[in-house]
Amino acid sequence: MAPPTRSRPFRTPSPVPLNGKEADTPRKTAYFAALARDGDKKALSTIAAECKVAPSTARDWRHQYEQLGAAAKRKLRPRSKILGRKSKVTKPMCKMLVSPSRNPVRKQPLEAQIKFHDLPVKPRQLGRKLREHTKKAARYLCAFIEKTITEKNHKDRTIYGSTHLYDAIFGFWDHVVFTDEAHVDPSSQSQGRVLREQGTRDRPENIEERPPLKGVRFHIAAWISWWGKAEKLTFYNDEQDKIEQPPMPPKPRRRPTTETEEDYRRRIAEWEASKPHAREVKVQGNAMTQKYYVENLLPVYVNAMEKMREIDDKPWLLQEDGDPSHGMRKAGLAQEYKDAYNIKNLRHPAQSPDLNPIEGIWAIIKQRLRERIFDSKEDMKQALQEEWDKITMEEIRHRIADIPRRCAELVRSNGGPIRGNKW
Repeated sequence: MAPPTRSRPFRTPSPVPLNGKEADTPRKTAYFAALARDGDKKALSTIAAECKVAPSTARDWRHQYEQLGAAAKRKLRPRSKILGRKSKVTKPMCKMLVSPSRNPVRKQPLEAQIKFHDLPVKPRQLGRKLREHTKKAARYLCAFIEKTITEKNHKDRTIYGSTHLYDAIFGFWDHVVFTDEAHVDPSSQSQGRVLREQGTRDRPENIEERPPLKGVRFHIAAWISWWGKAEKLTFYNDEQDKIEQPPMPPKPRRRPTTETEEDYRRRIAEWEASKPHAREVKVQGNAMTQKYYVENLLPVYVNAMEKMREIDDKPWLLQEDGDPSHGMRKAGLAQEYKDAYNIKNLRHPAQSPDLNPIEGIWAIIKQRLRERIFDSKEDMKQALQEEWDKITMEEIRHRIADIPRRCAELVRSNGGPIRGNKW
């Protein structure tokens, strides 16, 4: 008999169970084929015995197949807990990045911080190491300084909460038309982020003032109720500011018999100097007067009230904020207009956008606008209307239904500000 030519000759696998050892690929493949063919007919232990596999091993293979899919049919190698080379991101490097005094670009994206500090690392690895070497540091939203509610408005808000604490959704809040005017700046930036550790949100270095509006502004108005919403946004102060030329004084006539040529030129020079300069006229609408409000916006709200009154004959209320143009503080054109249509107001305390559900709708629209790109003012205007059309009645009703909870929160906190996941 000739000697084998291989140093490791092929040997037929032993038919005995594997005793915890991993089988070769043919035996594993045969087991999975039998499991797929007879899995709903035979017990797992029976299939394992037919394939000469221990029941515990069969269970492990089936679990691997559920987790890994087809890869479980191959022979698996032990996974190393240390993958790749040692990271170049050190703990001192992470501490430097979260330090306000040592990292002047903490509010920039990680890519910009890597470039500024010339770090030999990618953003993904840097984010992972920041969480590992610090108190879960990451780019969190900045904390903004909020306006303080005055003591008088605290009392008014508490009274508002006590008055409407037990008002039900159906029977009261579903018969309120909520109105508001908003200033939308699609080109403004969203709330910024800063690289910091957890638990340091309220430190002075992590708080910034809310940036002023910039770019192209749009002044919009709309109304919502439990049963409907405005079909179209009302764009006010949409007219262009214009240059107005005041009337010019008449040009002096020459007096050939009583004055010399030099006197006439002097009078012409005085006339030129006395000409009034052109002046820019700002169109009303940003700081509205009652006259502008009555002529442009209030008729829209009145039409909404008339439309809601067709639903039933119960009393309907109109909610407006405390802007002077609404005529809530003293009688004027706005109050006379509402009296002519028998419209009653729901008193709304000052500094209380958290009590008007349409503010939550504005928040949705502004958030969606930040994800869009515009080429012109008309595109921005069209985008505003498109986002308003996407607002569903379910989103509106969820915010109106949150009013009773907010009234209870006003009573509990003595008129303090309210935060929630709706707005």
